[in-house]
Amino acid sequence: MASPSSQNRTTGAFVSRLFYRESTLGPILLSPGFIFLIVMMAYPFVYAVYLSFTDKESGGPANFTGLENFQKLFSYGPYGRTVINSIVYTVFALALKFLGGLGLASILNRPFVGQRYVKALMLLPWIMPTVFSTMIWQWILAPGFSVANIILVEKLHIFSENLPFLRDERFAMASLIGINIWRGLPFFGITFLAAIQGVSVEILEAAKIDGASPWVAFWRVTFPIIQPIVMVVVLISTIGTIGDFDLPFLLTRGGPNDATSLFSLLSYQLTFGSGRIGLGAAVTMTMFPLLTALIVASLIMVRRRQQND
Repeated sequence: MASPSSQNRTTGAFVSRLFYRESTLGPILLSPGFIFLIVMMAYPFVYAVYLSFTDKESGGPANFTGLENFQKLFSYGPYGRTVINSIVYTVFALALKFLGGLGLASILNRPFVGQRYVKALMLLPWIMPTVFSTMIWQWILAPGFSVANIILVEKLHIFSENLPFLRDERFAMASLIGINIWRGLPFFGITFLAAIQGVSVEILEAAKIDGASPWVAFWRVTFPIIQPIVMVVVLISTIGTIGDFDLPFLLTRGGPNDATSLFSLLSYQLTFGSGRIGLGAAVTMTMFPLLTALIVASLIMVRRRQQND
């Protein structure tokens, strides 16, 4: 029978081998993060999928009902409005952040006085807490005392009357899109700038020697090189934009007349406002096929790009 000291030596040697082998060290170091993701993300997601197929209500049991919740959603008026709102919100915000990010990166890629300070200040909208920034915008666009209206009407005389930023349906959605662009543009700009600065100078010089203008050189040379990074940034922003909750919740609460109701906000209202947890979970699940298709399409395009290179 082995002594306790020999057992301890054997255990210590086994642990040492695990930490000194490259084949086992990686999984050991990644396991805490992997376990955290399982507990904090995978389990809630799987449980939400389960709830979407039940008639779970606040304080009641969860009975399996199949696709009944999804059938209810398709005949539920606010859900149709939410789908349209989410598509409009995501498409316009994403397109303008993409174009603005490319323009901003191109400007910052050229040396000018105070460039470092501009880069630092540009990140403020992105790193600022969403609650704090939304409170500022609520003060700027407030119906009773709007700083924007004071500037546009009384100071600059661009408009003859106050604009209903948060009271009119079109203005409310436009305000949300504008704030989302203001908040997400620095992420696009800084990421695109880092990608552009990673392009080889020799390739750009060769394009200039061949007679390519800056515009042609950017779209024919620079953009194809940074395209994989662009696609990843667009994908991340798409996921965040289509699932945006804090901005419409804090600024408009989905109003007026559900004009700014998005997927996550409708799910919150059904779950915590009406107590219809199963139906609220079904709302979030309707986003999943679209996001999955976007992720798969992006990965396929990036892989094809890498194979062509």
